[in-house]
Amino acid sequence: MVSGKYSALAGAISREQRLANISANLANVNTVGYKKTRMSFESLLRGEKQTQEAKGINYSRVRENFTEFTEGPIKETANPLDLAIHGDGFFKVSSPDGNRYTRRGDLQVDQNGLLQTKNNMAILDDGNQPITIPDTDTSKVSVNNLGEVSILSIDGTRNVIGRVGVYTINDNNLLKRESDTLFSLKEGGQEIPVPEPRLAIASLEISNVNMTEEMTLMIDTLRTFETYQKVLKSYGALGQKQDELGSLA
Repeated sequence: MVSGKYSALAGAISREQRLANISANLANVNTVGYKKTRMSFESLLRGEKQTQEAKGINYSRVRENFTEFTEGPIKETANPLDLAIHGDGFFKVSSPDGNRYTRRGDLQVDQNGLLQTKNNMAILDDGNQPITIPDTDTSKVSVNNLGEVSILSIDGTRNVIGRVGVYTINDNNLLKRESDTLFSLKEGGQEIPVPEPRLAIASLEISNVNMTEEMTLMIDTLRTFETYQKVLKSYGALGQKQDELGSLA
């Protein structure tokens, strides 16, 4: 009976962790460039160990947390500094912990003329250098669908002053999720520059979290969690009856 109790407890803990994962996705449903996370589960005992040693009772645990890199919806914003990547690829930004990768393309120019994302990460060009705008008047700045950043000069001509770098990764599973929408490279990960990226101008990629899907998953997980709770409560009642019978003897 004790084994069954701990099996139910393991299942309840796993579903509680999944609920936390779903809550994080829902909290970022409107975050630009956010990629949802998923969890997979595994049994601790398999084959003969489960059927013979554990007598059919098993334990579950979280096997892995992983990120779904499917493209999110692209929304037009009318802001000429907003960028979204069509298909695979990432922007590269400079963070306090080093260079990171993101799908977040809501750009702005700070008071020093530095082109950065709205969460204050300097976006890097195709040479791993920050892009500085000589004139902070953003009405004179434009970006084309190849990532070329231009500024309108006094005589009306446009001069290219930089190019937003876009990179793919040899294996997206080698990206480690960091804070916000940032990812770092794990060992073995390699960035590949994209010579001709497909960018949507004056547009942003919204989170790939589907609220309906997440709510359905949350309801299903809650029901499973409640089932495990009922099982634990039943084991508790049985244990109490056992104690009563033992005291009578």
